[in-house]
Amino acid sequence: MVVAVLAAIVVGTLVLTDNSATVVAPPYPHDHLDNPHLPWLWGYGFQAIWTAMFILFAIQTFRAKTISMPAMLFLAGTTMFWIEWPADWGSYLVYNREFWTFTGWTSTWYQTYTKPVIAIFGYGIFFAVECVILLKLVPKVSALLQRAVPKASPTVLLVVSAMAVFYAIDILGERLMTVAGWYSYVEAVGPKWESAHGTLSFVWPAIPFMLFAVFISLTLREDSDGNYPNEKLFKVHTLTPGWQRESARLAVWIITMNIAIFIAQPLILCLGRALFLHDSVYVP
Repeated sequence: MVVAVLAAIVVGTLVLTDNSATVVAPPYPHDHLDNPHLPWLWGYGFQAIWTAMFILFAIQTFRAKTISMPAMLFLAGTTMFWIEWPADWGSYLVYNREFWTFTGWTSTWYQTYTKPVIAIFGYGIFFAVECVILLKLVPKVSALLQRAVPKASPTVLLVVSAMAVFYAIDILGERLMTVAGWYSYVEAVGPKWESAHGTLSFVWPAIPFMLFAVFISLTLREDSDGNYPNEKLFKVHTLTPGWQRESARLAVWIITMNIAIFIAQPLILCLGRALFLHDSVYVP
């Protein structure tokens, strides 16, 4: 029921903000996005990687009769692609239009104009990798800091570790994709990193994005019985082990991650642009 309501909200949001029938294509930043590098990776590679990951996770799930946390984060991350277009509007991002895009879905009402289909697959891969890093690497970094500063709060150290690790990996990933000419923050806010094919900002959307990392890192902390706080909130841990419980766990993680990313990206970015930043000819 909760997932159905969330799905209805997502679809309703996309429908209500769709002005494709009347929108005029905005100017395109040819100087940034013409002749992208490795177009085959963006065009076909991510679909192949996503499909391979899905098959491997499916085999693992049916053998173990439980959904592993990496698989959970992969599936939940894939469902978050819908927030990309309004987040792009808030951060002035333009995608390369040479790739496979959603035909006819060109709304510019609080959305970027060009919407690549690859975002669906890219979100699953990106957030699976990022969240597994939050799950595996961040606690180790936090433990190292705890040994260096034994009197510091473990929660504070976890938050600091999550922000630092997530920020570094996010900026590196964005750098690679903007250098490749897959997309560009055409009117980057604040300090920026420029290349011949694309530009990224060091602060927008990167800093709001860290809120997502902090929230997920805190949510990935198990209690003494191995239960996660969001699963306990919905009392999933009280269900009998089996596919019903695993389906409920997946639903809870989909809800958790979608709410977290919605707040950390499109909500903050769109409000920030509308209230404090400027209009754009490329992302009107």
